[in-house]
Amino acid sequence: MANRSVTVWKSVKIEGRWKYCKPALGKNNKIRPDWVHVNGSVQHHPEGWYYTHHREGSKHIWKKIGPDPASAEREADYTSAHLHAVAVGVPVKPEAFPVMISHTLAGYLEEYRLSKRDASYRLMKQTLEEFLNFTNKNYIERITRLDLLRYKSWLIERGRTERTAGNKMLRCNQYLRAVMRLEPGKELVTEKDARYVEAEPEVFSQAELDKFFAVCSPFQRAIFSTFLMAGLRKQELENLAPGDVDYTAGTITVRARPGWRPKTWEERVVEIPSDLLEVLKTLPQDGAYLFRTRTGRKYSHAWDDCQNIAKRAGVQGAYPHKFRATYATKLLQSGVDLKTVQKLLGHKNLESTMRYLANAQSIAVRAKMDAVWNNHS
Repeated sequence: MANRSVTVWKSVKIEGRWKYCKPALGKNNKIRPDWVHVNGSVQHHPEGWYYTHHREGSKHIWKKIGPDPASAEREADYTSAHLHAVAVGVPVKPEAFPVMISHTLAGYLEEYRLSKRDASYRLMKQTLEEFLNFTNKNYIERITRLDLLRYKSWLIERGRTERTAGNKMLRCNQYLRAVMRLEPGKELVTEKDARYVEAEPEVFSQAELDKFFAVCSPFQRAIFSTFLMAGLRKQELENLAPGDVDYTAGTITVRARPGWRPKTWEERVVEIPSDLLEVLKTLPQDGAYLFRTRTGRKYSHAWDDCQNIAKRAGVQGAYPHKFRATYATKLLQSGVDLKTVQKLLGHKNLESTMRYLANAQSIAVRAKMDAVWNNHS
């Protein structure tokens, strides 16, 4: 017979080893977050997760809850009530106890963090926390398809694009599908519900590029020339090390670093022109990062710098990723085949690369139209 006493513990690191400790209580008799009893004293330990514990005969049952002490207390009360009901003979069906977001979110996010890129994890965490605040519902079974669709609409009303809103809705759906253990095709929303009209990628004209680079400092010229001539994503550029540039082979290697991995989890080699190599040679070749601040830290201001430079140059609609779109379009215009452009961009599928084909073909078509109609004017 199970012991109906359910207690809360926190696993913390004591002298290099993980140990279960009793949480310290505040004046309101609730757990003080991150404070535990260690060898007769109360100590602050922000690391580790909370667990519940009870016994079933001689067997110790530990259940990992997460970093939130309130969730652990709720779980302890819930489990204690369940054990008491079983002990006095009240029929209890497993499904009678609803799945709660407060019980499942931390575990789901921790698994996501360990298996995905850091940027993907942070995006998922922000989205799920935002959705939880939007719905104000804790019981999973009370969340409906309408909640997800309303969340998407709410995001659009607040200025998010249809694409972003749809993707955030699908992330929430992914979490709900996992914790509700839904079979494929039985989820609350589908990709069809997240459809949007995809605009053609925006690119810079040559006149805009000339105006933009005319007001750049040498360091800024190196940054945005690399965006333009190597087609790198923002985080790929920020995480380049001096050793990633091979000045003999004329290549840049996009590779993983501690705490960061490429978007597609694949390293790639990008061939670059000699003009860009000459620009990169002017940068310091020591240190951890090729592009860094005056204090040696990783440069991470490309978005703000791009906006400020564009404002001085009188160029509208400038942002770092637009250089990547311009890079892809120029390659396709010059006759580089789709598979090669896909490889250089680091796209997993050819469809992503084909988005840039319309821009490249448009210029060629306009030239033919001019040739046809200008001769008849």
